[in-house]
Amino acid sequence: KDDIIIPNHSSKFYYLQQAAHTIRLKKLTKMQSSTAHESSTTETVSWRWKNKVMQPPEFIETENSANSVPLLTDLDSDDISFSRRPYRTPRRIWLAFVFWVILLAISLSRAKVPKRNGINLDKLFNSTIFPHFESHLTRIHESIRSQTSERLLPGETLAKEGARAHFPIIMIPGFVTSGLELWEGQECAKKYFRQRLWGALGTARSFFTETECWRQHLALDPISGMDPPNIRVRAAQGFEAADYFMTGYWVWDKIIKNLAAVGYDGSNMSLEPYDWRLAFPLLEKRDGYFTKLMHKIEAMHKTSGRKVVIVAHSMGTPLVTYFFAWVTSSERNGGGGGGSDWVDKHVHALTNIAGPLLGVPKSITSIMSGEMKDTNVLMGTFGSMLEQFFGRRHRKDLWSSWGSLWAMLPKGGDEIWGTGADICNNAHTQGECLRNSKVPSSLAFPFLSFTDNSSDARGDDEDFSSKTDERKNTVLEGVIIAYSRKTKWTVEETLSFLNKWGTGIGEEHSGTKYHALDHRIRNLSSRDWNDPTKTPLPKAPNMKIYCMYGVGIETERAFFYKRNVEDCDTDKSECTASRVHLPFIMDGSVEDHEENIKYGVRFVDGDGSVPLISLGYMCVDGWKQGRLNPSGVDVIAREYQHQHEFLVDDPMRGGPKSAEHVDIMGNIDVSQDIIRIVTNFDSSKVDTNLISDIEGIASRIRMHSSRTPWLQKRIFPVAKSIIQKFSETTTTTSVCSSHIS
Repeated sequence: KDDIIIPNHSSKFYYLQQAAHTIRLKKLTKMQSSTAHESSTTETVSWRWKNKVMQPPEFIETENSANSVPLLTDLDSDDISFSRRPYRTPRRIWLAFVFWVILLAISLSRAKVPKRNGINLDKLFNSTIFPHFESHLTRIHESIRSQTSERLLPGETLAKEGARAHFPIIMIPGFVTSGLELWEGQECAKKYFRQRLWGALGTARSFFTETECWRQHLALDPISGMDPPNIRVRAAQGFEAADYFMTGYWVWDKIIKNLAAVGYDGSNMSLEPYDWRLAFPLLEKRDGYFTKLMHKIEAMHKTSGRKVVIVAHSMGTPLVTYFFAWVTSSERNGGGGGGSDWVDKHVHALTNIAGPLLGVPKSITSIMSGEMKDTNVLMGTFGSMLEQFFGRRHRKDLWSSWGSLWAMLPKGGDEIWGTGADICNNAHTQGECLRNSKVPSSLAFPFLSFTDNSSDARGDDEDFSSKTDERKNTVLEGVIIAYSRKTKWTVEETLSFLNKWGTGIGEEHSGTKYHALDHRIRNLSSRDWNDPTKTPLPKAPNMKIYCMYGVGIETERAFFYKRNVEDCDTDKSECTASRVHLPFIMDGSVEDHEENIKYGVRFVDGDGSVPLISLGYMCVDGWKQGRLNPSGVDVIAREYQHQHEFLVDDPMRGGPKSAEHVDIMGNIDVSQDIIRIVTNFDSSKVDTNLISDIEGIASRIRMHSSRTPWLQKRIFPVAKSIIQKFSETTTTTSVCSSHIS
């Protein structure tokens, strides 16, 4: 009772409401089996909670003092619990899994399986199982689409109020949510010509029946970052490329349907898909994507007489900011030559939905070891099955070949990520996010923490090198050994390692060639155009940027790693290659619920995929600075509290108030705000609305940065890099010497 703290901040009221709801339910449950007298008390308490729960913190006091019931003090200590639950797989994921298994079982029961020996698995899946499976799924899919209620279509409501199509719209999809089609392939894939290898039910078919063939065709050449020889996979086109990821799983469909309700169609809105695997510069080099996008916007502007609204989701937002830098740069500098005022002339607003402006932490673990939270949660039998079927090494090789993942590495360096300004603990603050007491005061918050003990973490250099026989890997061995001596890596150190290691290829890897992994600002080039902490917004004083993102979901922020000895224990033939190509793996055994650490991952607030600091920092602080916003572009940040709701007619999603990274595309409040912007109908109602601690996070970053001495920020990093380079050189020399001897 005495440890309860009520903060005097309305912005923290969500946590009070959540706590009150928990207390009320526990109290009611306890009183239901009590006497009649206690039952009447329960009704009184319940009435007061229900009527006061939406009030400020003073709701603890009752209106009628004579009838007052000390609600909090009336509860036993056993009735109150503010500790967060351990991570559990969301219910909708399990429901989706059961849903798919049931459909597959139905398909198997109806399939006419040949009763003879030597059944070809590919023919079995293609001729029997998947046709039945897809037909059942299509029926359910059509049922879901036909049962959409008016409550879930704010476009129809606004249309009745007078909203009509106004600004033309360009929609830019995000990472992995649009389809990829095969145009040329190896012998194993020729039967999939012009069919989707990604973004359809056929994706699952080709993955399960021909995993290695599927992986080869989705991977890019790690050196060039382009297509492998004799393979051409291209983005699907039109609205169908991203309206549904696959049958039954919508992405842009809800937004398109709401826009159609106010008068939009293919003549005044367009979805511009792209090959989301490619590094941004290669989209222009291979496909001419930015040139086509520039001409598309110019054409829509000319035919309508109005500026364009760009609606971008997820990685689509960094792609658009890269496009702004490209189109306003001269052709001599690798740009589109549109002129410095091109954006101001042609773009009314950029609507940024869940854009990872400062990158995504799990992009590092995906590139480094082919892992993330979801792979770590699959423990036991499921984890073993995953490793045998599509193991870390295969996942790492595939994902690290995608230049887009390198484009989403964290931006801003240790001055933003190293302060730990967004790190929370589970102290009894009723959910209020306080700065973790364990976060160091210097710019040194670890992004990767190694759990090996000191001797193991530093490793025996001689033993390590003796187990790797390939002489050509001595330089990479030296890099790995040098970094193995540290048990905690900051973001800058982690990016420096990726830059030098290059996933076992070295600095020749395309990811390091097309992206500036050094946070320091030198002469800006196209390698910096996707980094908003380096490249300023265009000179567009009449443009607006709307940042719309969800909060209230645990999201990956930092990770725990260890040296990879598992491959050496299980397969000696893999040991040598793993020493260079997969030297470190995640340690899923680390748990500390007080510090929000589960399965070797430290969690913070966010939308389930992108942490809050990446979603909102630039919108509330970074772009408020003159250096990064020279013309004073109006930036409006709107946050949406995640509220999960199960719908029978859409069982695999989080409901109309979900703020999860992809589900937010069906959030009715987001759809309503987008319609107000593009129709110019009461667009003034779409103003700043912050419910998280993002302003406090930005304030702590500013305060920390102002306290950091100039020598520590500018001179020390240079000296540190020189010392580290010397250390790596000496380590490499010793490794070479051991081989020579």
